Amino acid sequence: MLPSASVDARTQSALLAAIICLALALAMLLRPGRTRLWTAFALLNFALLAYQIGDFLYGIFGATRTWPLRVSVGAAGFIPVAVLAFIIEFQGESAGRVVGLRRFATATALATVAVAVSPLALMPPARITASGVVFVQLTAAVSLLYARMRRAASRTERARLFYLWVGAALCVGLTFGELLIRLAGWPPPPFANVAMTIYLYFLSQTIQRHRLLDLNELLGKIVVLASVGVVLTLIYGVLVRWTGTTGLFLFNTMVASFVILILFEPLKTKVEEKVLSIFFAERFQFVQALAALRQRMAGIIDVRELAQVVLDGFYETRRVTHASIYLLADDGLGFRRLDYRGPAPTPYIDAATVRALVQSAQGGQKAQLVELVERRLAEVRQLLPESETESSALSEERARLSEIGAAMAAMRAGVTIPLVASQRVVGFLCVLDDRVPEAFASDELAAMLDIGEQAAITIENSRLYEKMKERDRLAALGEMAAGLAHEIRNPLGAIKGAAQYLDPAQLQGADGEILQIIVEEVNRLDGVVAQFLDYSRPFPNAASGKFQSTDLNDVLWKTMKLIESSMPLNVVLELDLTPDLPPIHADAEQIKQVFINLALNAVQAMPDGGRLTVRTRRPHAPIELGLSEHTPRYSADQIEVRFADTGAGIPEEALDRIFIPFYTTKTKGTGLGLAISQRIVKGHGGTIEVQSRVGEGTEFILRFPSASALDTAGRLGMVQTPLAIGPVSAAPKKVPA
Repeated sequence: MLPSASVDARTQSALLAAIICLALALAMLLRPGRTRLWTAFALLNFALLAYQIGDFLYGIFGATRTWPLRVSVGAAGFIPVAVLAFIIEFQGESAGRVVGLRRFATATALATVAVAVSPLALMPPARITASGVVFVQLTAAVSLLYARMRRAASRTERARLFYLWVGAALCVGLTFGELLIRLAGWPPPPFANVAMTIYLYFLSQTIQRHRLLDLNELLGKIVVLASVGVVLTLIYGVLVRWTGTTGLFLFNTMVASFVILILFEPLKTKVEEKVLSIFFAERFQFVQALAALRQRMAGIIDVRELAQVVLDGFYETRRVTHASIYLLADDGLGFRRLDYRGPAPTPYIDAATVRALVQSAQGGQKAQLVELVERRLAEVRQLLPESETESSALSEERARLSEIGAAMAAMRAGVTIPLVASQRVVGFLCVLDDRVPEAFASDELAAMLDIGEQAAITIENSRLYEKMKERDRLAALGEMAAGLAHEIRNPLGAIKGAAQYLDPAQLQGADGEILQIIVEEVNRLDGVVAQFLDYSRPFPNAASGKFQSTDLNDVLWKTMKLIESSMPLNVVLELDLTPDLPPIHADAEQIKQVFINLALNAVQAMPDGGRLTVRTRRPHAPIELGLSEHTPRYSADQIEVRFADTGAGIPEEALDRIFIPFYTTKTKGTGLGLAISQRIVKGHGGTIEVQSRVGEGTEFILRFPSASALDTAGRLGMVQTPLAIGPVSAAPKKVPA
């Protein structure tokens, strides 16, 4: 081996480039689930490896050995073939000019190999001719990147592809500039090998991370680190420049080390902020805006206010075209849209559609990016026909990725951030910039994750706050009900007993009527007290043992038959029960109480007569669940009960308040009937909604999860205490246009 002093910088750079090419090729080949793009990149690195090894050995041995020169010439002929193969896989193009270039490159590669093994390899004219042909082919290959850049749909994507094109053109230009310098008899600098090594590393990062934007990020990081390195080098150089003695040198070195350790983090932070603000101003402003938004979120407790602040904060940055927040529905079988900005996404997404997103979040996935999902799905589809041993795992991954893609498409999300509180997914924050496929850098995504984390904390705090309010309200009602039971029921019993002792039936005229009114009013007051007691008393839940497999049609039919005889003659009752409905997990007596309340309310809303239609069914169509027509047709496996009357309807200003305790539009109502009904329905994991139009009638819609759907959602961790975000959300209304 020759001493290191006899090896020039260019020869050393060739060895360094060879080592990097070998490492990158092996890294791509050893990755699990290797794609054709990774394989093409590995082959490109092997071709460059052979060229650099030959060049390095030729620099070591010089003219004493001819075989390193032959290796370099032969390997150079295959570099255009490998470059074109990589560009074809990278751009997804395999027709037109690309096919002709690839065929020409293959033919010239074989001709170059023939030259390498023949005596022509030792003749400078032949080597110059071969180098010229390789240069022309590489220039044509780089022009493909330029053409792709010109065809890019957006300015941002063109800027990203510009980095790739400039890097490739720079490597080709430096390599052949070095060749011209060598032919002139001057010592060539190592710039070409250094540039090629850096560019190959950038390409490997872009491929592995599947994002062209990472190249932009890596350039920014290199600028930051280089700036910090220069500053620290100056500090170190100044402190150790004057050494004097060995002891003073060691002392200065120690001092310089302490200074560098103290200054490194704050200096790096300041330099990074400055570089980002100068070279990546849009990213810097977006991250700063999200940091300010997170500070504003800290003092919010109301979930609706949170949604408004967060979505306005995102939308006002002008970096997003769509933004939305979804929260876990009261029935635990899906997620309802709380608020949005931009074009409207689907208002509801059910458990089956969102299952893969929930499972990935429970598995620790902080966010889903649609471009990564689509890229990985395309890779899996390429690998699936060729794989035998992993076909089952790949099929499962393809199904999972397809579900995630469908859910994100329904929510119009480019980035979906799960909102996790108390180890369960309580919602999703969805952001999209539909102008570019890869809109956000890593630091921007990190800032979004911070927003999602803060939003989840706020949602959990809001839930706990509403739970405390409910507990305090029920405690106050319990004390009030106990006082009513003691202080009112005893006198009422005496009044009713005295009135009945006088026997209104035996009296004639006004005296009998007055006594009868006394008895009726006492009964009504006793009913009010009973309702107070019912509302303040804790309802049995599934853990109480009273919930059993229940046929909803059977309960509804028996209840309607029970009250049919007491209904006015001018009110017609119609029952439309869909057969073979799945059972629900419920307390039949509680459900019966809800049905009675709704039926009596409907009858009272039709004093002049009308029709009460009660029907059951299973909502299958996506539009009925609030989904778009293009959303995959997954059934939430619910049972729906509808009470529709032809009465006067409910005024729009009252729709938001009818489920609030003690609010009533009746002259003799207590305002507890619907509140109790809603509480029972929610206790069964269901929802109750109202649709009404003044003068045309009102329809109450109850949805209960089937027993099997409740079990499935429970396994996903979606069925727990519902989120309370106020009376409106607890009882969402739908007013037809």
